[in-house]
Amino acid sequence: MKNQEQIDTLIKKYSKNWDFSRISVVNKAILRLSIYALLYTWEVPKNVTIDEAVELTKEFESEESARFVNGILDAILKNEIKSDG
Repeated sequence: MKNQEQIDTLIKKYSKNWDFSRISVVNKAILRLSIYALLYTWEVPKNVTIDEAVELTKEFESEESARFVNGILDAILKNEIKSDG
């Protein structure tokens, strides 16, 4: 994936108390795709990207994993992405 190194750096930065190697392959895939969409695409609203990531995580992982993914994506949205206003 284009920009994967930068995206993985963000995952590591915001996954507090979690070693990157402990994050499941599914969660990494969902996070990587979602962060790419948040940073580099404008077609889908940011909140929709996060909502879809959370729903995918619930379906393929668990509620706990969905909270983890939501927390990381929300932190990245608030701290790394400039608002339009």
